[in-house]
Amino acid sequence: MKLCWVTTADHDEDWFIVATSPEEASKFHENMEGYDPGEAEAEEVLYISENVSAETGWPSDELLLAVDANFLINDQSRVVEIAGRKFCEGLLAATIDEINDDIFEQSCEGRLNQTRKPSLH
Repeated sequence: MKLCWVTTADHDEDWFIVATSPEEASKFHENMEGYDPGEAEAEEVLYISENVSAETGWPSDELLLAVDANFLINDQSRVVEIAGRKFCEGLLAATIDEINDDIFEQSCEGRLNQTRKPSLH
């Protein structure tokens, strides 16, 4: 299995996919994230050693750690370093959580997703 980095033009859902090839990773990403065929591009980041259990799909944090990934930021949007290269997760989910927290806060419910309040500066 291979750890692939998959991106799209909008960068909303960029993230790693475990697959047998970059082509399989692109197709998986397109299917699971609602993109049209050909919209996702994947590149092989590394080969996953046989002693690491890996299945096609999104990798767990444990799998990323097992392949020596370093989480530089593990918050609303994750930033991971592998072999000196930094990868930043797409921001769509984090943006939605922040918008929802703004709405919750206006309704006196607090920031239920625990996002940070946007800075005015």
